[in-house]
Amino acid sequence: MASSAESVPLDIVCFSDIFWDALWQRHQQLFTRFPSNWRILFIEPTSIPVLLKQPGRLFTRKYLNIEIVSLPSIPLIDRSENLRWINDSLISFWLRFILKKKNIKEPVLFYYEPRYSSLIGKLQNKMVILDYIDDKLAFSNVPSWMKKYMDRLIEKANLIFVASSYLHKNILKTRKNNVYLIGNGVDVKHFRKAMTDIPIPGDMEHIKKPIIGYTGALSDWVDFDIIRAIGKEYPDFSLVLIGPEFPNIKNEINSLKQYPNIFILGAKPYEVLPNYLKAFDLCIIPFKINELTLSSNPLKFYEYISSGKNVISVNLPEVKQFDHTAYVANNLDEFLQFIPISLNKKVNVEEVLKIAGENSWDRKSEKMIKLIIETLKL
Repeated sequence: MASSAESVPLDIVCFSDIFWDALWQRHQQLFTRFPSNWRILFIEPTSIPVLLKQPGRLFTRKYLNIEIVSLPSIPLIDRSENLRWINDSLISFWLRFILKKKNIKEPVLFYYEPRYSSLIGKLQNKMVILDYIDDKLAFSNVPSWMKKYMDRLIEKANLIFVASSYLHKNILKTRKNNVYLIGNGVDVKHFRKAMTDIPIPGDMEHIKKPIIGYTGALSDWVDFDIIRAIGKEYPDFSLVLIGPEFPNIKNEINSLKQYPNIFILGAKPYEVLPNYLKAFDLCIIPFKINELTLSSNPLKFYEYISSGKNVISVNLPEVKQFDHTAYVANNLDEFLQFIPISLNKKVNVEEVLKIAGENSWDRKSEKMIKLIIETLKL
């Protein structure tokens, strides 16, 4: 970490759109690489069902220099524009109490969740940062009224990081100053383990090879037509899906159970993902093409290539730029045709590791730290 960064203590309040112990992704990768003398308050989203099952989330947990807490807001109230001020008041009162208790006087507000952009200017904030990682309004579960909060955030942020070129072009239509394209990255050292002599997990040992693998959330942005087509077209190949299952795709998951060569193994800890990737012969990104996925920059692409695996993806802008190392399919037929081709082609390990190294989380975080300090003029 840059020594100049270490000498500048900062207090960050992050409004997150994911739980800290959900899939280990951009949020956690960056914050764990920020200087150790930056105090970070990581505010998880509210979910009454989750809090009822895990009431311990109401209490502060600690990870390195990061304190994790859950929001004391009432999600149902947000459905009414006339009542949203109640949640604003709740979170504002709670945050003021926490900040006073921890002697945080001028926090940097760091946003993933736009809902609480209404608090900008009310917490004596020193600076506002937006890490714009996907088209928030394109998610099926995000209400249209969120646009007002996102627009406010884009207008008020002192510094905006953007994760994909597609989002970058979109945001430049609205504002041009202090907007920086910093794509997603990878912990190269962690995923390179897949090329070493690490053990294959027990639940993979008896799955027939070749194995086509997917890691990541199973939600409505996954194109299950592709998954089913692979299961049907290649009955002698195995297809393994690893990741949490979102409730809205229960029927899709059930539809896969008719295929004896499709294995749904659920979510796995980040620490053992290289072990699973080691067992894969080929990795896939089978997304639907829509506003959400076009604006995405799939972390899994960098994780796959760092593991020394060939990749087949649908035609996403952020993967297309690497079509000299990945197989980018324009339609279902192409996707299926690429499977035997890629299984029979050796990976150019030197080339893919060069790409991975250029997109390491260490590099991404260094850029962010530098820009934060420069913008604060510290």
